[in-house]
Amino acid sequence: MGLFRRTREDRVARRSYPVLTAAAVLAGLAIVSWPPSAGGGAAQAAREARPVGDTARSVRPPESSSRSFDGLPAVGALFDLDDDGKLTDHTCTGSVVKSPSRNLVLTAAHCIGGGSRRGNIGMAFAPGYHDGQTPYGVWRAVALYDPPEWASGSDPDADIAFLEVTDADGGGKRVQDVTGAMALEADGPVSGQARVVGYPSGDERPVACRNRVEPYSTTQLRFTCAGFPNGTSGGPFLAGDDEKTVVGVIGGHEGGGSTDDVSYSVIFGSKVKDLYQTASASSAAHSKS
Repeated sequence: MGLFRRTREDRVARRSYPVLTAAAVLAGLAIVSWPPSAGGGAAQAAREARPVGDTARSVRPPESSSRSFDGLPAVGALFDLDDDGKLTDHTCTGSVVKSPSRNLVLTAAHCIGGGSRRGNIGMAFAPGYHDGQTPYGVWRAVALYDPPEWASGSDPDADIAFLEVTDADGGGKRVQDVTGAMALEADGPVSGQARVVGYPSGDERPVACRNRVEPYSTTQLRFTCAGFPNGTSGGPFLAGDDEKTVVGVIGGHEGGGSTDDVSYSVIFGSKVKDLYQTASASSAAHSKS
């Protein structure tokens, strides 16, 4: 598969859009705590990793390969749009995360391109998509938020992004009110069982797998399970007893992984904190304008 198995930038023409800056940040919008990042290599990161989802009630037998299923309401496929605004191919995966504006979708930055902007992003989100059905509607991306380190140099440690979405039918609904949302967790490296969900390109159903997630380095997490090919980038690492807490997304090291058997994620920390605050503030302000 190679380094670019989940990258779509070579296929998507981009236009110029207004840049969104951190000046849009409003105080008091963070929903999680953000301690200093761990340092000292993978072994040190593993020692400092915080267990997640390892209670007797939450741990299930580990799986070695993904399985297709009907999907989750708050996880969906990201589609390219043609010039007429119609869905074409689904190329990546996203998940709805809790936010004051109730309209944010979390994914990997390499799924979209680089440079935070507002306008026609050329993508749409279909939560719960399966077998050609869009049970929770289609939501058009109207703004992109990614870290400056990704926009300027595709830093694998900054491969994270938020999309602001709006009802493609033109109604006033918010996606979070329709699908529910995942909690966003970023207390640094995590260790324990997680369920990873993604949409393989060309398939009409998502796949999922439960296994352990561990620090790969001081900046990256690793998840081992076969069956996460092209299209699963941006898929959430879901932890906790109810598997409704996002602790990572497929991306980062090797574009999320050079094989279908091992997937990676950026360790959520200060970059994700800052980006979430910016996206939350800007989308909340825009929804009121």
